[in-house]
Amino acid sequence: MTHAILTAYHIISAAVFFAVASSDLTSSDNIVQISELRLRDEELTRRVLENDTVLLPCDNHFTFQYVRWFKEDQLLVDSRDSNETLTPDHIRLWSNGSLQISQLQPSDTGDYSCALKTDNDTEVKKMHAIIVQYAPTVKIEPEGVIELPIGAVFQVICEARGVPQPKLYWRWNGKLVDNEMIGNRLSMQIEVGSRAQTGPIDCVANNSIGDLAVTGMFLKVQFPPEVRLVQHIVYTKVGLRSDLECLIEAVPRAVVNWFHHGVPMTYDSRISRYETELQPNGSNLQFNTVIKHTLAIRNVRDSDLGLYECRAENKLGFKSAAIDLTGRPMPCVFKINPGVQSSTSHVLVWQTESLSALMEFKLKFRQIPSASITPQTLDVDYKTEWTILTIPSELSAGPIHITTYTLHGLQPASVYEVVVFARNHFGWSESSKIVRFATGGEVELPNYSTEAELYSNEDFSSVENEEQAKEDSVHLNEVYDSNTSISATSSLWSFAYFTFLTLFAILKYNLL
Repeated sequence: MTHAILTAYHIISAAVFFAVASSDLTSSDNIVQISELRLRDEELTRRVLENDTVLLPCDNHFTFQYVRWFKEDQLLVDSRDSNETLTPDHIRLWSNGSLQISQLQPSDTGDYSCALKTDNDTEVKKMHAIIVQYAPTVKIEPEGVIELPIGAVFQVICEARGVPQPKLYWRWNGKLVDNEMIGNRLSMQIEVGSRAQTGPIDCVANNSIGDLAVTGMFLKVQFPPEVRLVQHIVYTKVGLRSDLECLIEAVPRAVVNWFHHGVPMTYDSRISRYETELQPNGSNLQFNTVIKHTLAIRNVRDSDLGLYECRAENKLGFKSAAIDLTGRPMPCVFKINPGVQSSTSHVLVWQTESLSALMEFKLKFRQIPSASITPQTLDVDYKTEWTILTIPSELSAGPIHITTYTLHGLQPASVYEVVVFARNHFGWSESSKIVRFATGGEVELPNYSTEAELYSNEDFSSVENEEQAKEDSVHLNEVYDSNTSISATSSLWSFAYFTFLTLFAILKYNLL
């Protein structure tokens, strides 16, 4: 009985195995058949480029009575029809039943079939599909130049056509931006936040057929006028011509007016105004035209001197800037003296420019505590009193005046700072820059130095070296303390061991 049950078990197992194997083979065969079918379908689909020519065979190996070609359900051509006037010009039927389509257009995309009647009255059919691929085209809305003020919100929409379906993206001032894709429409909502957003906004389509398709608009952000001056101070003298210039940027374009001491200018043959458009430099902020406005004053008079105002205004606001037309000297500039300096004196050299004759200079100097010259104390007011000297001007043949003056009675190895003014009959010049110098001695300071030059790497490195020295000192002290502790512990053990040996010797002696 047991043997019979075992035999039945083996038979059932074998049957199950063969059934599963047969099922697997059947599934594998189905996969192969489906793959072959798909391959055949793929072979019947022709992907061609626009304006190409394609030949669709009917695959007839026998003689036939007639052949007809259809696109979808519409008859294209029938070999029995002798009147070919109804056949499109770009379609031709060959004697072997093949259909030729030339100058393919997107409208030629579709399913094509041929129906062939053989000599033995058998009808043969063949299916084809044509997909005409063409480069993308794009359309944007709105288009052209759009002017919007800061705070405005608007939407730009881009629509594309092409086969395969084009991929769309935005470029704003040449840079890619995030976008939202809806089918073949691309939309972007823009909130105008600053004038830096001025520039081209392009929609780009690409489907790897032909060139990229690009179309765009230009956003001009409206903003109130911005005024920049070429010179805040214009130096002149009576009888010369002087030009006052200001650069204006504004969208919409600004109206500019000139004022002298708050009074609107009147123009004649001696005083005139004109404007010049400057070419933008191509940056984001310079897509707007910069207008240079010039006020020309010929044969300057004393009454022409003073403050002028260049005022620009558009519907979003106004802005102005002041220009000082003066006959005073230009600020003096100290020059480095290459000569050897004394420990108690110092030779100063400075240069100034004045279109009118100079009268005198005012020289101010004071000593600075050398210990105070550190990066941490540069901004401290030393409260040292200035010594003021009046120095007559020497005659000069031209507008450039170079003056040399020696300061005597200075303290050796000391640091001083000095400043100078110049005066002509129009008044005093602006102050020169403050210059520091050191007299001979052990003072580590350049012969001439401005405040900015005192912030050198050497100064900071010396501070860092001092901090590092302190850290090294602390580290060495820790090592020393550690070694001292170890040494003390060793000494304690040595003392205990020596005491033990001594007591042991005394005890042994007594016992003996």
